[in-house]
Amino acid sequence: MLVLMAGAFQTAEAAASPAQVNLTAKQTASKTVTLTWKKVSGADGYEIYRRTGSSGSYTKIKTITGGSTLTCKNTGLSIGKKYYYKVRAYDKQGSRIIRGKYSTAKSVTVTNYKPVFAVSLAASINRGEKTIKITITSSSKNDTMYMDPAFALEDLGSGGKVHNLQIISYEKPEKNLKGNLAEGKRLLLRAGEKAILTCKIDSTFSYNRNKAQLTACLSYKQKDYVGVCDTEGKVKIYTEEEYYDYITEKQGD
Repeated sequence: MLVLMAGAFQTAEAAASPAQVNLTAKQTASKTVTLTWKKVSGADGYEIYRRTGSSGSYTKIKTITGGSTLTCKNTGLSIGKKYYYKVRAYDKQGSRIIRGKYSTAKSVTVTNYKPVFAVSLAASINRGEKTIKITITSSSKNDTMYMDPAFALEDLGSGGKVHNLQIISYEKPEKNLKGNLAEGKRLLLRAGEKAILTCKIDSTFSYNRNKAQLTACLSYKQKDYVGVCDTEGKVKIYTEEEYYDYITEKQGD
């Protein structure tokens, strides 16, 4: 009788399921969600499941064959869609695979990871007041954009002469201005908000809106970017690394 009980205990112990996974999911790059979790003791691997939208069934998108791998990147996702993820650990016991309980589902809505904004430059400089107006409109989704109060304005028609602009006053959205711009604080803009900025400029600066390129520094989702507005008002967003490559290539031309 004692031998049977010991055998039963050993069978039950061998068949014990891995613990539930503690999952975290967040967007970490353009169209990319990164999943991370804590190591489950005794796990030989993990199975990743995903569902698109709030209904429907989950589909296994990857099997991690290694208990020490604790992250997975899901790339090629669609902006604006909401994705749900679950992960479970598995344990190989001979010819059997024992699977643990699914993690609590985590959802991520994929947004424009880089900031999106429009720039409109005034047609001319107010040479009497030595100022120029710049309109910034943010259309970044679901997050706040912080812009530095200084800009670089390049005159492409005069061999690339650059003038540094400093915001001295603003119109709307007054409630969203962080701190005192004169002290170098950043401008806060939420999605759809617009700021009309008055910037100090050298009245002798040869300005032609059709040949002016504006460069602005900003942060979005806790990362730093550089926005370059071309002569047609189109804004190209660079990461710091991309902007370095852009400047290096430009200087080499």
